[in-house]
Amino acid sequence: MNLRIVSVALAALVLVSARAEAAGGPVFSKEQAERGREAYVHSCVMCHGEGLDDGDFGGAPLRGSWFRGHWGSGDVAALFSYLKTAMPPDNPASLSDKSYSDITAYILLRNNYPAGDSDMPPDEDALAKMSLQR
Repeated sequence: MNLRIVSVALAALVLVSARAEAAGGPVFSKEQAERGREAYVHSCVMCHGEGLDDGDFGGAPLRGSWFRGHWGSGDVAALFSYLKTAMPPDNPASLSDKSYSDITAYILLRNNYPAGDSDMPPDEDALAKMSLQR
């Protein structure tokens, strides 16, 4: 393989990565997503299912094309705020802000957003700067 082609490809990859970072994609850690999985199993799995799209009580899909179509053009604050104010439907706003941000991180991980080194803050102003657009 030509070294120049590899260098150009690497430079393009770095540029794409820098643009994604500048656009302010979601920030969360794998550890936070794991905490979110535990909270999800406790509070969400009955309606949304183990696969996030196969619940027993008809909860909206939380991954895949429906999720991308519904949430993919917005920001993390919109998703977090919705979860916080409307979920679970029989007891909205019953979890801590930290639990809602952990669940949001888990949902994003399951939608193939990359985990990083920092936890997602439960701060709607900060989350508004994190785009879900790809």
